[in-house]
Amino acid sequence: MAAVAGSIPVQRDESAQSGFAMIVEQFLSQSLADSGDKRRRAARLRGRMSMTASDHDYTVTLVFAEGGISILDGGAEPLDASISGPYQTLVDLIQGDDSPLRAHLGRRIKVKSRPRKLFFPLHVHNLMKLEKEDEPSPSSTFAGVREAALLGGALVIAVALLVYAT
Repeated sequence: MAAVAGSIPVQRDESAQSGFAMIVEQFLSQSLADSGDKRRRAARLRGRMSMTASDHDYTVTLVFAEGGISILDGGAEPLDASISGPYQTLVDLIQGDDSPLRAHLGRRIKVKSRPRKLFFPLHVHNLMKLEKEDEPSPSSTFAGVREAALLGGALVIAVALLVYAT
C-alpha cells in the first residue's frame, strides 16, 4: 500500500497491517501532502525510528531513505531513535495536540537517540504533526516561546552529558 505525498512516497510495507501502522501512514502522508516545506525536509532526512504504543505493545518503524519513507510493523534494527509511550499520547503528538518536549519532561514518553542523531525524533515529529488551521492566540505564542526555552535547556543538558560522559 503506497501513498505519494508530493514527490516523497510514503509506503507501508505489505506485511505492516496493524492499525497503528495505518494511522502513522495516514498522518505522515497528509502532513507531507499539505506542505512543500515538509516534503523538502523529509527528502533530506535519513534514518530509522521506532514508535511503540507501550500500553498496547504495538511498534512501528519509520525508515527515511533516499527513495522515500517506509513504515514497517515491529522494531526493525538498527534504529537511530525510538519513542515509546501510551497510544493516546503518541496520537496526540502526531496530531499536534501535544508537544514532544512536554510529553518527555512529563514522563509520558521515553525517547532514545543515538548521539549523532540526537534531534532525529524531533525532526520526525515536525514532519508528522498536522498543522493547526486556526491563527495562533497570544497564549499559544507564549507556549511556543516557553517550549523553545525548554528545548534550549534540554540541548545544554544533552551537550553537557556528552562532554562529561567522554
